[in-house]
Amino acid sequence: MRSRYSAFATANVEYLRATQTKPTRDASSWDETRTWAQSVGWVGLTIVDRVKGGEGDDDGVVEFIARYVDGDGVTALKERSTFLRHEGRWIYDEGAPDVTRTRVERNAPCPCGSGKKFKQCHA
Repeated sequence: MRSRYSAFATANVEYLRATQTKPTRDASSWDETRTWAQSVGWVGLTIVDRVKGGEGDDDGVVEFIARYVDGDGVTALKERSTFLRHEGRWIYDEGAPDVTRTRVERNAPCPCGSGKKFKQCHA
């Protein structure tokens, strides 16, 4: 999960595509994913829970919250995802995100941790 978060944060859609079980999206949708990932400010990943997914397991579940800043606030994407071991590496199988947006006032500190006001950083 951490490597896929890093891939989103760096807009590495090639890695995202290579680490999922159902890479059925066409090239244009991956281009859209890249553009979107580059347009937001990634501010953190919290692993909430993990079930299995250890060295001797072939599957596992990770519950996480990924946060990013865009437009007028912070989005928290919470998901409980299943992963499968395929040819020795973990790949994303499926999950259903629960997305929560929180508006940030323009003069509030930016949640990305830059020390700037939100309006000077991500607004």
